[in-house]
Amino acid sequence: MKSLIACLSAVIVLTLMAWAGGVTAAADPATSSQPSSGVRVVQGELLKIEGEFYIVKEAGGKEVRLRVNKESVVDARVKAGQKIDAQVLPDGHVLTIFAALQ
Repeated sequence: MKSLIACLSAVIVLTLMAWAGGVTAAADPATSSQPSSGVRVVQGELLKIEGEFYIVKEAGGKEVRLRVNKESVVDARVKAGQKIDAQVLPDGHVLTIFAALQ
C-alpha cells in the first residue's frame, strides 16, 4: 500500500512539474525547448473521442490525433468541446490529459 501511494505521489509531482514547464513553453514557443525525453505538451480543444483516439484542435487550427492507452492518466472530467492540456510522446501516445485551467 505504501509503495502504491509513493508511486501515485511521484506521478502527480512529475505531472505538475511537466505541466508547469508546458505553460512556460506555450507562453513563448520561439524560446522554448522540448524536454530531452521528447515529451511535448498539446493544448487545445478536444473535438471528439473515437475509442482510444482523442482528436484535438490546437490554437493554430492544426488537428492532432492522440492515442490513449491503459498507462495514460486521463482526467475523468475531460469530454468533447473542452479545452485540454496533454503530455504526449513523439509517437502520439498520451501520458496525461487534463481539463485546461481556465
